[in-house]
Parts: sequence; structure tokens; C-alpha cells
Amino acid sequence: MLRGVVGWIRWHYYTAAQIEGYTVTWRKSGRAIVGWDLAATVVLADAFKLAQTPLIFVATYKGGEWKFPIRSYTLHEGHRLIASLDPPEGFNSWSGSSPRRP
Repeated sequence: MLRGVVGWIRWHYYTAAQIEGYTVTWRKSGRAIVGWDLAATVVLADAFKLAQTPLIFVATYKGGEWKFPIRSYTLHEGHRLIASLDPPEGFNSWSGSSPRRP
């Protein structure tokens, strides 16, 4: 599980939404990770940009960032985002391990 305070949803180099508070979880089948989910609080959003593809969820950490392509999402009551994610860029799907900082 990844938890953080600040994140973004980007469409190309544009910010489609600013996030304050998120949790990324993964589902496993045996040792293999089979899916990723995001729950987040959106504080600023651009409806036009959120309607575009591809969207990327970006979570930063000291020295870098994780980038998760967004498969699908729903925005509840205008601020609670629930999304299905693809694995983060650079994730080794064969290892079955959680994302680690390089």
C-alpha cells in the first residue's frame, strides 16, 4: 500500500486534477499483483482535461515520482476519486513485489 498527501492527475504535461490525500492498493492472486486501485481526495480539477486520455496519476517522493496510467475512474460528489490503475512505469510484473523507490 502507498499512502501520500500530494499527488496529481496529468494529461500529457497538463494538470487535470490536484490531489491531497491518496491511497494506492494492489490486488494479488497468489504472489502476482493483478490490479491496482486508487482512492483519493481531489481539491482542484479541470473537467475538460479529466475527460481526455491518457491520464496518469503521479505520486511524488523525495528524489522521484511514481507514474500510474489510469484505466478508469469515477469522481464521487465532485471530490472523491476512485480509479483502476495500470502498473507504475518501470514496475517488474514478474517479481510480485510492491513498487520501490529506485
